Amino acid sequence: MGGRYLWEEDMKFRKIVTALLAASAIAAAGLSQAMAADQVKIAIVLKTLSSPWWQMMVAGAQEVAKENDVSLVVLGPPTEEAVEQQINMFQDALSQHPAAMIFAPTQPPTAVNVMQKAKAQNVPVVLVDTPMPEGFDDYATFVGMDNVAIGRAGGEALTKLLKTGDKVLLIEGAPGNPTMTERCNGAEEVLKAAGLEIASRQPAYADREKAYSVTQNVLQSQPDIAAVFAGDYNTQLGAMRALKQVGKDVPNIGVYANDEVLKAILAGDLYGSVHLDSYAIGQMMMKAALDVAAGKEVPKRLFVDATIVTRDNAQAVLDRSASLAN
Repeated sequence: MGGRYLWEEDMKFRKIVTALLAASAIAAAGLSQAMAADQVKIAIVLKTLSSPWWQMMVAGAQEVAKENDVSLVVLGPPTEEAVEQQINMFQDALSQHPAAMIFAPTQPPTAVNVMQKAKAQNVPVVLVDTPMPEGFDDYATFVGMDNVAIGRAGGEALTKLLKTGDKVLLIEGAPGNPTMTERCNGAEEVLKAAGLEIASRQPAYADREKAYSVTQNVLQSQPDIAAVFAGDYNTQLGAMRALKQVGKDVPNIGVYANDEVLKAILAGDLYGSVHLDSYAIGQMMMKAALDVAAGKEVPKRLFVDATIVTRDNAQAVLDRSASLAN
């Protein structure tokens, strides 16, 4: 797996944030102005623009858009809990008649109506990161990862470090958000099959402070926790803080290794992470959107692979990240 999505926390991160703020400002001033009449118009509506995961995805999409002279609008609410705001953003973007839309629904059941409106207006939608409910087919393709397989990979890594009967804490995202639920489902399946006990499984809304509180509370009632599986990087880092606070050194595996996670792995504060390339996902979703806008057929599902990053290979990933800055 490449480290293209991993940026140094200073200059590269700020460039992305600046670009996203500019895109949001344009959108607020009027989507019609952002979409030039003589260009292919693509709208992206994500769960939020406030985290490195989504920012790197946008950066990948922007690269492809620039190469193809695409008029691109990027929208997303301030947090993943702003479900209604995200739906309103989708409707606003749809009203400007883009050639295609890219959409990461925070709570898929709430997006059924707007997705059906897009189909009625002949605007193809490329889903990214999170699929719609089973049986819903009004979209062009899904781009992302097999979240159950990601969870299984993390669970399998933990089984190699634990013994039968050990207790594992699972921390997922918001209720109704299938991405982290599926990851935890995959991890739980593998852990139980290996004879491990799920001590607790709780939501943390992809929020570091909430994950910290969840882990604190579980440790108070079950201090013999032997490992943690977290559905994303923020959750993993929140759990790390709670574990360090009580001096508990147990394996902690999450999903998506940004620079902060990689440095914590190298420092010995985290065991590892399931490594995902959100930059590559951004490139893939943009290429898919251009294809469906041109009337081309694309596979119904497009997956990006994942692998485990530990102390053995974390430095190599950071080195590749640094090379991208030059």
